[in-house]
Amino acid sequence: LAGLALVLLLCMAAKAMSAKAMSAKAGVESYSFPVFNATTTASLVAATNTFVVGPAALLFQPEADSTAASINVSEGFLLLPDTVVVWRAGAGGGLPPAREASFNTSFTVESSATPVSFVLLLDRFPLFNSRTGLRGDNGSAAAVPDTNATDDGLAAVEVGAVRSYEPESPDVGLNVTVTPKGNRAVAVWVQYDAAAHLLRVYVAAIGELRPSGALIDARLSIAGRRTTQTAMVGFFAATVRYVFLGVRDWDLTVDRLDAGGKKRTSWWVILIAVLGSVAATAAIVTLVVRYFVSRRRTRSMEPKQ
Repeated sequence: LAGLALVLLLCMAAKAMSAKAMSAKAGVESYSFPVFNATTTASLVAATNTFVVGPAALLFQPEADSTAASINVSEGFLLLPDTVVVWRAGAGGGLPPAREASFNTSFTVESSATPVSFVLLLDRFPLFNSRTGLRGDNGSAAAVPDTNATDDGLAAVEVGAVRSYEPESPDVGLNVTVTPKGNRAVAVWVQYDAAAHLLRVYVAAIGELRPSGALIDARLSIAGRRTTQTAMVGFFAATVRYVFLGVRDWDLTVDRLDAGGKKRTSWWVILIAVLGSVAATAAIVTLVVRYFVSRRRTRSMEPKQ
């Protein structure tokens, strides 16, 4: 079974990599996803406390079984297929970093959406079946936020750490949680200036220009937040389905630190490394088989529930 899983995962990874929405030019890497649907999620991976599914398009299949349905309604992540380089070690392989990447990301959140978090994780998935789940002991994706602010009538924003790796690493990465407050969709811009160690978050009603002033202006160093040099990047919500339906127009641009386009770790390599049980492997194989059986059939544009 494990051998079959490996073969299927390798085939699936090749398809996902070929479909990846990424471009590398002018010293940056860019990703763009106008919507999350059965086509665009073919180059993304979904992860919960129990399963890792790639491509995430599996969760849109018309023949999706009870396993896929349970994943859609579980808290979890929707992530890029590759890790992103966020910093490079300094002398002796440690801190301060020799180089750190600035990034810009923007997305919209539907007015009806529950809280959605833009996250920068470690270079590996959280452990399966964690007692504290993906939110950590305190029951919040954001833990105690470094800073928070509210734009009346639009959204509340919190900036903090990720608690999904407890108890091993209780405060890692970056978590920007957006909670819509009004009846209008919210446009969000998150900008990290590595040279200044400054994170800015802007919000506006959808269709409006980015405000001149940031809602949150926080000093922090990504390399100093217990992060690995490469990171998994994407979104977290109380259910994977909420990310599919609540987030639109996601764009991400990251400074390119790897000279010559050095290849980074793909999600399927990480997945193979963390598969910890026959049951989890079997569940993934079942979903993969269903994907290959049904991929040429008409696809539903709504995640199954």
